[in-house]
Amino acid sequence: MSKRTIILIAVLLALSLPAASTVSAKGISGTGTLWAKGAGLAIVHGDGEIEIEGHGVGMVWIKNADTLEASGNGQRWEGPRATVFWGWSGTIYASGDDITVWMTGGLIEFTASGTGWVYLRGHGRYEIDGHEGLWSPTGEVLRMEAVQQAE
Repeated sequence: MSKRTIILIAVLLALSLPAASTVSAKGISGTGTLWAKGAGLAIVHGDGEIEIEGHGVGMVWIKNADTLEASGNGQRWEGPRATVFWGWSGTIYASGDDITVWMTGGLIEFTASGTGWVYLRGHGRYEIDGHEGLWSPTGEVLRMEAVQQAE
C-alpha cells in the first residue's frame, strides 16, 4: 500500500470519527484509571491522560491533545483536527481536556487516567481501579470510576 493511500485512509478516518465518538458515549462518565490490552477497537474520551504502548500494528487517532509526545518508529500524520499514528512501535503519551483517542488493531495496550469514558470492542482484558474484566465482542462503554483515597 502506498504512503499516499495510507494518508488518504487516515484522513478519511479522522474526518469520520468525531461524530461516532459522540454517539458511543451514551452519557456515561466518571473518574479513575484503566489499563487495557487486546485486539479490536478502543476509544477513550474525557479529561486526563493516556499512555499507549505501540507494537507496530494498528492505528491511533488523537484529537484535542494539549500535550502529545511520541517516541519510537512508525508513521505519523499531523492534521488540522487530529494526529494519526500507524504501524507505531514505541510509546505515545497524550493529555488534555475533552481529548478523544481511537485505537484499532491486532494489539492495543494503554493506560488512561482521568474523567471520562472508554469504549472497548473486541477480545482482550482490562483493569479499572482494581477490578478486572474482558472486552466485549459487540462493544461496551465503561465509565472511569471514582478512585478511593486512603486516609
